[in-house]
Amino acid sequence: MRYFTLNRYLKQKFGEKVSKVAVDVGLTCPNRDGLKGWGGCIYCDNSSFVFVNGLTIEEQISNRIKKLSEKGIHKYLLYFQSYSNTYCSDEQFYKMISSSLIDDRIVGIHIGTRPDVVSDEKLKFLSDLNDKYEIFMEYGLQSSHNKTLELINRGHSYEEFVDTVYRTKSYGLKITVHLILGLPGEDYGMMMETVQKISRLPIDSVKFHHLHILKNTKIEKLFIDGAFELISEDEYIKTLADSLTLLKEDVIISRLVGDAPEELLIAPDWPISKHHFLNRFNNYMQSNNLFQGMNYR
Repeated sequence: MRYFTLNRYLKQKFGEKVSKVAVDVGLTCPNRDGLKGWGGCIYCDNSSFVFVNGLTIEEQISNRIKKLSEKGIHKYLLYFQSYSNTYCSDEQFYKMISSSLIDDRIVGIHIGTRPDVVSDEKLKFLSDLNDKYEIFMEYGLQSSHNKTLELINRGHSYEEFVDTVYRTKSYGLKITVHLILGLPGEDYGMMMETVQKISRLPIDSVKFHHLHILKNTKIEKLFIDGAFELISEDEYIKTLADSLTLLKEDVIISRLVGDAPEELLIAPDWPISKHHFLNRFNNYMQSNNLFQGMNYR
């Protein structure tokens, strides 16, 4: 394998298949509720990744574990995915995490959030669980360019992200960074600059996404008005492959391409499927003799 996948990492660490259990705790984001802005990121419609409504944390986890267990999967990662899962009081966060640890077969906790809503108290609480559970903080960065972050209404700066990375590592926690390739106004050089910057930080994993245009989002109007063009699948494959060469060999590649429900997706019309995309991407890496880390400096 020419890059270090999450599945490979998990099998090496735990000796068997580990599956994620998505958890929806009903939080929001500071760029949605007025603290730092309104409406959220211009590309965001969280209905594209909220899976469970109306169930308690315990019920969500128990139901999902039961189904996975019936399929012969016996180790699980809790994934607090939708919105910003540290955007609450410290006490609410402690209760949220503690109430989720209902099964001895849970081996890890992944917490999706923003770099500007993570207190030292929350990090300390998680560090106390780190001996028993492998904990990843998943920070949505998307771009290292503050001009882009302002355009997409992130409500935080790259400098805030860097500060949070170092604070998080000081508590012994692992870090996943989310990046979007093909954001409005960004060319190949800007995307490579973002990857180069994060490659110098003490991160453990990266999730790459391609930009989706979803119905009822602010970016939909910009796209329809012709304010920018989407990256093509061929361009994305090249940019993604070149990005992997800049990352250290032991950085986990947790995602290579995003997805969205067909009923919400306006554009792009690729990939046909993740399987088709991965075949194309792997063939590109092989035909160009590219490996993760080969251009890391």
